[in-house]
Amino acid sequence: MRKRLVFVIILLCNFFFVYGINYANQVMQENDFLIYLNEEDKPIVEETELKDDHSKDKEFDGESIEVIGEKIENVFNKTELEGMGEYVSRSSITKGVNPYLVGGIILVNTNCKNECSVLFKQCHNVFEKKGKPGCFGGTYQEYDNINKGIDALILEISDKFSDVESQLPYKIFSSFGKNETWAYKVNEYMERLKRGK
Repeated sequence: MRKRLVFVIILLCNFFFVYGINYANQVMQENDFLIYLNEEDKPIVEETELKDDHSKDKEFDGESIEVIGEKIENVFNKTELEGMGEYVSRSSITKGVNPYLVGGIILVNTNCKNECSVLFKQCHNVFEKKGKPGCFGGTYQEYDNINKGIDALILEISDKFSDVESQLPYKIFSSFGKNETWAYKVNEYMERLKRGK
């Protein structure tokens, strides 16, 4: 009888511990509260001055489409994404989307800094989007070319997150069916893209 009582007490303690952790995580996520162990891990909030449609088409955060495109291209260089830097920059800025976020998502989801995924190589899907027509008849969307895959990603971001301040990995990861690790990796690539290295 005593063993059963100890077992029940341990079981209840575990239950309340797990419940407490889950509740705390939920509250933190709902309030966009994250704890960072290092200063470098903190995402940088982009501030833009989009005064009119003309400035929106030409620059992002004080940098021109060409400058951002060149930085992105420097990171895309020597991968199967080579030559797409300015396209990512121009298409993103035109739609009011953070081009560094787009580049970061592409790099994480395609794994092109190592060996590009089959989904990217064969189906031009740059963000693991599900839909039809399915790649190889599967559940992931197939696009006719890389440009259309990139356009679909940009459209997805602009539809769900209209203002640049909300276009941060730690704010969008759940909408993309991802976790905090994905957000951290995207943020790391964003910082690398901003440096152009």
